[in-house]
Amino acid sequence: MGGERESSEVKRKKGSVLSIFKHADGVDMLLMALGFIGAVCDGFTGPLVVFVMGEVMNNFGTASTDNNELFIHNINKNSVYMLYIACGRWLAGFLEGYCWTRTGERQATRTRAKYLKAVLRQDVEYFDLHVTSTAAVITSVSNDTLVIQDVISEKLPNFLVNAATFIGSYVVAFLMSWRLTIVIFPTALLLVIPGMICGRAVMNLARKMAEEYNKAGTIAEQAISSIRTVYSFVGETKTINEFSSALESLVNLGVKQGLAKGWAVGSNNIIYAIWSFVAYYGGTMVMYHGAKGGTVYAVASAIAVGGRALGPGLSHLKSISEAMSAGERIMEVKLSLDT
Repeated sequence: MGGERESSEVKRKKGSVLSIFKHADGVDMLLMALGFIGAVCDGFTGPLVVFVMGEVMNNFGTASTDNNELFIHNINKNSVYMLYIACGRWLAGFLEGYCWTRTGERQATRTRAKYLKAVLRQDVEYFDLHVTSTAAVITSVSNDTLVIQDVISEKLPNFLVNAATFIGSYVVAFLMSWRLTIVIFPTALLLVIPGMICGRAVMNLARKMAEEYNKAGTIAEQAISSIRTVYSFVGETKTINEFSSALESLVNLGVKQGLAKGWAVGSNNIIYAIWSFVAYYGGTMVMYHGAKGGTVYAVASAIAVGGRALGPGLSHLKSISEAMSAGERIMEVKLSLDT
């Protein structure tokens, strides 16, 4: 029973995705639906461009001076497709940017108002038992709502775009050449895994740096709040030494963070090894299986685009998880008022 209770408490603290959109009304639902359509369409336009470019390269490769009209017709047709994709992406990008930003502001404003109203209606014992200081309440009102607004306005639509790009890239690759896609597919892990490892290391180091900054900030806050006592007992030098020692560990963390970012950027060079393998196997397919050069290039580009989109997309899951926790904390304040 005790284990089940602890697991339920942990689950409650983590929150759910619905806690982020708890204060959405009908207009927000409409804006999020339009923003979802825009984000997904925006993500799919990248693979579609790769598909059309493959067709254009095939047209160039199979061009002949004996049939100029067919060549010009195919080029004009693909050019019109590119124009349609450009117009569609403009509309999708507008829907994505406007709708998610607008609904993020609306929901954050409504959340702040209801959160502050719930806090002000609490009994005095709530502040004695659950709140350490008034600054904690102000910080929760501002920081938690800003985290939720940032996720709704930016992180979530970016995640949808990257997910749509990843799925669309592999769909296009399979439609163009399933044999080549199956062979190249495992190489996409070489693009994702190093980025995920380095990204996780960077996030852990950033969290540790934030903790160290909080320690130094606490020392400065205590010294400034009791500045008369510090001045009376000539504690300026001691306070400065404590503050400096608290910042010394940040130097080593900064060096480690720089190395992790360097590894993350350098790991993108794996794509050249993937292109080398694609050139070898693609050439074999052109010679012995009747594949076209433009198709080989388009499939390789789609795999590369999809693999590189997955890494940044997964990095947004951390921000979404933080927003879920922030939404759960806001709900706890309101539930404590109801009970």
